[in-house]
Amino acid sequence: MKKQSPTGRIWELGEKEHGKLTAAVILAVLGVACGMVPYFAAAKIIVRLLAKETAFSAYVPWLAAALGGYLVRTVLYNGALGISHKATFNILKTIRQKLLAKLPRLPLGTVTDTSSGKFKETIVDQVEGMETTLAHLFPEMTANIAAPLLTVVYLFILDWRLALLSLAVFPVAFVFMMTVMGNYAKDYEGAVKATTEMSGTMIEYINGIEVIKAFNQGKASYAKLTDKVQANAQYYYDWMRRSQLGMSMAYAFFPAQMLTILPIGWIFYLRGTLSVGTFITVIILSLGMAAP
Repeated sequence: MKKQSPTGRIWELGEKEHGKLTAAVILAVLGVACGMVPYFAAAKIIVRLLAKETAFSAYVPWLAAALGGYLVRTVLYNGALGISHKATFNILKTIRQKLLAKLPRLPLGTVTDTSSGKFKETIVDQVEGMETTLAHLFPEMTANIAAPLLTVVYLFILDWRLALLSLAVFPVAFVFMMTVMGNYAKDYEGAVKATTEMSGTMIEYINGIEVIKAFNQGKASYAKLTDKVQANAQYYYDWMRRSQLGMSMAYAFFPAQMLTILPIGWIFYLRGTLSVGTFITVIILSLGMAAP
């Protein structure tokens, strides 16, 4: 039997909301495409400035296009997120209902051997963690992949040499990203364990507060709770500290196309194999491939 991916399983559980999620993806892609319009307009405006165009009327259409593209992008993007969030909350409701319906059918031994914190972590925290995947990952990831791909295609149409140069920084960024993601499964497993232990201790402390006070065990019980909370915080702190360098370098290189385009493109321009209009257009569009 073929093992189903977690994302595929979530998508299956949200069958009733597929229409809304699909609409959100389409709106997000259109929104990101409209968000590229100001970059095209900026390139055209700079080319005209370099050509010493002084008539303001020559710039009005491109200024209007830039403003219009930005406004339409904002409307479509917010609309996509609104639709995806509504669909997501309905899906999370369905998942929690299925979990609660299954709970009475579990073997008694399983229930007694499982801490209340574990149940809380599964039904509340893990289900809540799906919100990011459904409400953001599907529409935003699709849109943020489609827009750079379209931009790269257009760059290859303009000048294949500069298009390749614009992609040269991505392998470096991915190398740094992999230094973080390589241990993600192990790190995440440890995070779940630390959070589960903290949640279990917290719930047990709250549920037993009357007994704890009756037997004057408040100091010892609170110390146990404090240790679990601090251990949970320390785990995430250590995880983030280990990841900081790799993530920072990756995010520094993803939008760093100018490192290759500017110096080598300038050489092409001096040799007469690259027009100033194409050079400027490639520079501006490259800046839109990944947000600085």
